[in-house]
This record gives sequence, structure tokens and C-alpha cells, in this order.
Amino acid sequence: MTMPTSHRLQITRWFDSPPEKVFKAWTDPEALKVFHAPADAFSVPTVEVDLRVGGHYRIEMRAPDGSTHIATGAYREIRPPDRLVFTWSWEKGGTPDGSPDDSGETVVTLELRKKENGTELALTHDLFPAVEQQERHLHGWTGIVHRLEGFLRSA
Repeated sequence: MTMPTSHRLQITRWFDSPPEKVFKAWTDPEALKVFHAPADAFSVPTVEVDLRVGGHYRIEMRAPDGSTHIATGAYREIRPPDRLVFTWSWEKGGTPDGSPDDSGETVVTLELRKKENGTELALTHDLFPAVEQQERHLHGWTGIVHRLEGFLRSA
């Protein structure tokens, strides 16, 4: 029997903000509406957050062409301001780059470490069934983390 391969992506970024502020950005619906999209041309009209272990979130991203892409999942671990773990899957529309997504449920882990008068964010997204899904999500997460940096600077 062949076991399925699991692919992982990792992004590390330093922010000139304390861990508490970075953690709050990832858990506050109004903040997520500002930065949680792969590019500035996207909007995020709806975000729902039930911030408790087992609680769900739902993030609606709208592409420049008007198409809607909805990410959903459940919180597995909430440890402010150090760690946030949640599942990730696409409810509607596939990935924001327009590709259909058959990754199923994957897992995102955010680790926040106080470092050099700021915060180091380590984002890990696990359990992709194929490298193609991993690469598409790497593009999206890179854009989100870049937009988070701008949000933190202006907040």
C-alpha cells in the first residue's frame, strides 16, 4: 500500500509590532477584512470568526473579476499571543488565482515569537496532497503576509 505524500509550505517574516498585535490581527474579523487576500486588487467583504477551540471561521475573498472564493476551517489551538492552529479548506470558487482546488482539509499553524523589538511570524501550511496546491497556496500566503505588514504599519 502506498501512503499519500504530504507537502508543506513555510513562510517566516519579521514585523515591527509586538506579538499581541500580530495575534489580534489574525483573529479580529475587521482586521482580516483589511489584509486577508492575496493581492491589493482583492476585497474581503465578509469574515466570520468564532474564536474558540472547535469554533469556525469563514473568509470571503472577492477577485477583481467579481468571482468569490471562500476559505473555511476550524480552530484547533488558540494560545495568545504565541500560537494559532486552524484547518483550511475552500468552500466555494477554488483558490483566488482561479484554479480549482482539491486539497481537501489542510492545517495552518502560526507561531509568533517576540524578537528584536518585534515579532517573528512562522506560518506553516501542512497536508497538501500535491506540490501544485502547495505552490498556489504559497503565492496566496506570500501576498497575505505582505498585506499584513502594511496593515500592522498603519494600525
